[in-house]
Amino acid sequence: MKTVLRRALAVNVLCVLALLAYEVRACTTVMAGRAATGDGSVLMASSCDGDIMGVIYVMPAHDYGQPTKLPMYWNLPRPKDLAEYAANLRKGYERVGDLSVTKTYRTIILGGNVESMTTGGLNEHGLSIAIEFISMRPGLACKRGVVGPNSNHWTTSLIANGLMRARTAREAIRLIGSMVEQYGFQYYRAPTAGVALPIADPRETWLMEIFGPGESWTPDSAKPGGVWAAQRIPDGHVGCSANRSRIGKIDLADAEHFLASSNVLTLGQELGFCKAGEPLVWHEVYGAPGGRENCLREWRVLSLAAPSLNLKATGDPRLDRYPFSVKPDQPISVGRLMEIMRDGYQETEFDVVRHPAFNPQGKRSPLARPWGPPELFELLGIRPERAISTPSSGYVFIAQLREHLPPPVGNCLWFAYGPAYTSCFAPVYAGVTDLPDAWDQPANFARIDRAQAQWNFRLVYSLANNLRYQDAVRDIQQVIRPAEVRFFESQGQIESLAAEAFRTQGVPAAEKIVTDYSTHCLKQVGYAYHELVDYLMYRYLVGHPEISPPGLPAIEAPMIPGRRQ
Repeated sequence: MKTVLRRALAVNVLCVLALLAYEVRACTTVMAGRAATGDGSVLMASSCDGDIMGVIYVMPAHDYGQPTKLPMYWNLPRPKDLAEYAANLRKGYERVGDLSVTKTYRTIILGGNVESMTTGGLNEHGLSIAIEFISMRPGLACKRGVVGPNSNHWTTSLIANGLMRARTAREAIRLIGSMVEQYGFQYYRAPTAGVALPIADPRETWLMEIFGPGESWTPDSAKPGGVWAAQRIPDGHVGCSANRSRIGKIDLADAEHFLASSNVLTLGQELGFCKAGEPLVWHEVYGAPGGRENCLREWRVLSLAAPSLNLKATGDPRLDRYPFSVKPDQPISVGRLMEIMRDGYQETEFDVVRHPAFNPQGKRSPLARPWGPPELFELLGIRPERAISTPSSGYVFIAQLREHLPPPVGNCLWFAYGPAYTSCFAPVYAGVTDLPDAWDQPANFARIDRAQAQWNFRLVYSLANNLRYQDAVRDIQQVIRPAEVRFFESQGQIESLAAEAFRTQGVPAAEKIVTDYSTHCLKQVGYAYHELVDYLMYRYLVGHPEISPPGLPAIEAPMIPGRRQ
């Protein structure tokens, strides 16, 4: 197995500089309770929209045998330029405390550009965590905090600790909350921001939101180092998060649907944000209104789930406040979530593709697009809308979590590098023990590396976005759609086979089946995207479609052991 404990601060300089230009601040997450889906799955779809290219890899489990103190590391400031990066290298990590750990669980880690920046994932027990940057009320930020959602070392990363040390959503919430209260919260990548952590397991899905403790907090104050609350999505409902606080009135008496820090009522009063005796409306006390790009995405997700509600959108975040969750008109499936994550406000008043400039004489131009080069939109006088799907996605995933199957088999991460609208989702099961080399290495930012899956996904997106978008996306969809249909058709067979192996031969046998299957699917997608780059370049960039490959590449049918291929 390849070494995955690659946690050094000294990563490729260009990779770090690429990180400097982006923040995880434009993500979208959709959560569905098990009674809201067609098969009893808990579903969570999320895009990491602040990174150029992400990374997926498997972190092995580790059993220390007894509670063991591990040094906690932190390195600030997050470098803004090459000089600060060089200074951080010389300084090295700062030890900020000790973490007591007995064991960690095997986890499929999702990272933003580099592995040390954990931005989500799925562990061996079916626990999945995503991330949402959210605006925080002024006065809550504190530079003395040393844990955040995704720091540059796993010991101070809340997401990494939740995935590696918890088995259920509630356990992860309490673990993360205790770390915030003990060590102090500070978002490493955006020190004045709060964070939302969508957290799901095979039974429940929750939205946890965390804000700072106030600028005067100190570690020796004997006060919690942050304020947090978590609200459960009802089993029959769909909820979402789109970079602004979504939790409203908190009912601490309802432990089935609310969890919160010990200071949830008192901190706001101490800072003058609310008065004693008043009902606590969380997003009003600790959050900020957000912007047009936040409320429109909330409206779109909830409207796609429950169009019968006829929700209205003005684009004014102070006016547009929507229910925390809604009951969907139809059961939500993995395929439906894929469609939602690819949405660009199609056929709504916010669909910029319908703008007259993109439709001269009533005929849609091949250049019409919902996103793309800002210079094109500026030239045409069009203001693009920030949609659910976006070109800035480093990766998108859909966690499908099911209690009725063994954990290695019943929990699956449908994963795609790059923006959802030009990317194919492939199944990666919780039982995988390794992933293909082309997929699980940090992206090479020194040069375009066609041997890496990230680069081919990125190039496919870039070729579509900067050329004849309408034609190129049509070609890309002809590669994606049949492959995803075949993955769905094969899912029941591979899971039955792996579940039977789990029952009769044990965990390792089931893990081998799902590892081989996931590896095959990823490799086939990777091969096709490598060919797709060449096809698009010949057809739309070189300008000589007659010499392009004779046809679009196809992603081969999944390999099922014992089935004739």
